[in-house]
Amino acid sequence: MLKDYRILAVLAFLGFVLFALSLKKSAEKDYIGYQKEYYSLLGEEDFSVEIKQVNVKTPGSIMVDRCQTCHIGASNPDAVNYPGPLAAHPPIVPGVEKDPHDFNKMGCAVCHDGNGRALEMHDAHGEYHGWPKPMLLGKTSQANCFRCHAQEGGELAGAEHFEWGRELYLEKACWGCHAIDGVSNAKQAPELTNAGGKHTYDYLHESVIYPKANDENSKMPKFDWVEDKEMVSAIATYLKGQQVMKLRSADAAPIGYVKPASIENRIGMASVEAGRALFAGVSYEGSTSRGGCINCHAWRNDDGDISGGHIGPELTWTIRNRGRAWVKDHIVNSRMHAPDSIMPSFKQYNEAELESLVMYLSTFNYAPNLAETESL
Repeated sequence: MLKDYRILAVLAFLGFVLFALSLKKSAEKDYIGYQKEYYSLLGEEDFSVEIKQVNVKTPGSIMVDRCQTCHIGASNPDAVNYPGPLAAHPPIVPGVEKDPHDFNKMGCAVCHDGNGRALEMHDAHGEYHGWPKPMLLGKTSQANCFRCHAQEGGELAGAEHFEWGRELYLEKACWGCHAIDGVSNAKQAPELTNAGGKHTYDYLHESVIYPKANDENSKMPKFDWVEDKEMVSAIATYLKGQQVMKLRSADAAPIGYVKPASIENRIGMASVEAGRALFAGVSYEGSTSRGGCINCHAWRNDDGDISGGHIGPELTWTIRNRGRAWVKDHIVNSRMHAPDSIMPSFKQYNEAELESLVMYLSTFNYAPNLAETESL
């Protein structure tokens, strides 16, 4: 009997020790250890551990940011080689002597999202179910540049990944189905003007790769180019940047970035080269006109080598089989001849752009020989 009491006493003591250790751990937050290590690296002995808070004014509210309680060396250029969260933040704008972004005024969550109020890493990074803004890492944080900066036209230094995503959005003809205010007014698929305000980066990234992942009724096809991880990341970053709620208006864009005038430069003279550019989805001599037929349609060169997408019909023989007028009508209104077509209607094309596409399609001259035809 006495032996049993001794065992219970030992277990009770061990339980008390574990409880005390857990209390000590909860009392000594991670940031306390980080700040002690930081000041030790600086060689400072006289310091006080404190919660470092930045209050960022936003329309109608104050954004509380305590990230630098742990990321204490973010603004210290001497901490560039410090470990982990203690290190200096790399310059946002490349090639400048002094980065205009002052983390002591703007904090971290403005760019990186997460939960700026929290002090525990898991919570601060927004890594718990239901938090609407999980932390954006690395290049993906460029999506939030346009909370403060004007987005219309031009390029923003330090936002190269976002800018590539913008270019890909046009090149891959996403604009043909999806509307974004100031980009296109397409009505065939969900509008994306506030895509980044409604959805997380992961949701958008996943939807680009596999459209039915978040909408089982989605009619969006799965494109071959989604195998390129960097390409998908850039487009998802661009889409995450589509947010109606801004921290600063376009008229009050931060100093150092002037909002450029939005200029529409359409193709004015039809040519094969202009049609080739429209087909590929790239700009022609600075034109704002875009296409991107190659993302869905395949074609063959004179040697019979095939390239392009597999979603729509092959276009090698389209002009020869359908004629120029039929093709122009189909580009402007794809359901005129095919009521169940999922191809967007490019009603914004002018006559020069339509003629350019027809001229380029007319250069497809491949004809299989008899032996090839019999083998098909």
